[in-house]
Amino acid sequence: MIITDTLQKGIEVNWKFWEKKKTDLTVKPAKAQSKPKNLPQDVGKYLVVKLGYDPDWVWVLKSVAIKKENKKDCFDFRAFNTATAHAKGVKVENYFSLEAHPDLVLFDGWYDKNSRQVAVNDHYKELKKESAA
Repeated sequence: MIITDTLQKGIEVNWKFWEKKKTDLTVKPAKAQSKPKNLPQDVGKYLVVKLGYDPDWVWVLKSVAIKKENKKDCFDFRAFNTATAHAKGVKVENYFSLEAHPDLVLFDGWYDKNSRQVAVNDHYKELKKESAA
């Protein structure tokens, strides 16, 4: 049974508030695609202590991450500079947004929250070499 209401202008309004909206199952849930956040503490510490980058610069960077399959607290991440992305007109919404713009990815790799292990690929050095040449 559908309850309908006719307004003065002849517009018909359907009231079916008791029915749930059907969602598109092909789209991944929002939790699987995290929005840009501050760098994880362990990743930032690794960049400053092990790789020797300026802490003021490192903590300005943002990262997007996805959970690794079959691993509970292990995540793949990509770090980027929001100012550079904005200057190029790129809106980074999630991890997969950077696939079309690999030049924006300064660091990528994985980290484990429990064991605090970090593996980082440094793309920033390569970008600096290319721009200096």
